Amino acid sequence: MTTIAFDRVQHLVQVPVTIGSATYRFLVDTGIGTTVVSSAVADRLDAATTGETFTGRRMSGQAIEVPLVRVPRIALGDYVVEGHIAGVADLGDDFAGILGPTFFENHTVTTDPDARTLTVQPRDYFLADGPEIPLDVRRESVSADPFTQLVLPSGREITVEVDTGSDSLILDTRFAADCGIDLTDPDVTMRTGTDETGYRWQRHWATIAGSVHLAAARQTAQAAPRIMFQDIIHDGLVGTGYLDRYRMTFDITGARLVLGARTL
Repeated sequence: MTTIAFDRVQHLVQVPVTIGSATYRFLVDTGIGTTVVSSAVADRLDAATTGETFTGRRMSGQAIEVPLVRVPRIALGDYVVEGHIAGVADLGDDFAGILGPTFFENHTVTTDPDARTLTVQPRDYFLADGPEIPLDVRRESVSADPFTQLVLPSGREITVEVDTGSDSLILDTRFAADCGIDLTDPDVTMRTGTDETGYRWQRHWATIAGSVHLAAARQTAQAAPRIMFQDIIHDGLVGTGYLDRYRMTFDITGARLVLGARTL
């Protein structure tokens, strides 16, 4: 077992990892699909190009293609992964990479938002300390994306991605009525913008009157959450605004999420 202190880049967990003789700052993101290293880091590594690429999709549908490399050794504290496959992308200067779910195969990773620690241990040694939420892990090539069921105020059950890369609870606009929201209401905040792929998005934010909860655990209900509505390719995404209410353990191999009580 290894426990590492983390800091935050906005809502995102950031940890130190060692590759070769250098230490870099990487984010940890359940919704990224595959691990990604920055172009600058890949250029400095003795990373073997696989000759293959992987194409993922943003939540609004745009395809993002990245070349794949095999990183010889990545160490997070005492937890070491040899020959991990990662995508290469231009990530800017704020961090050097993103650890995706497959980096933690056969292990559990527990995020404690109060102690600000990340604990990795073999999954067979972990004892569940809260409700277990089954995950539908959708695998494609080197990618793994976790989904689960969320119940809306109307009682409708939808499939949402578990995405710690997002801070918001995000739903496709077609579910606004299930949350009692009229997107044309003047009390609803609306913004538009253009992302780096050239896609022009429109987003709405509203605080709903009811509550939402994970279908497998009614006790996870969150009353009057503020939800972002956008036209997306999934039903929705559950982000850290919902998940950080717990000491969360993520088990990609066992296809489960365990939500333990916070200590503070």
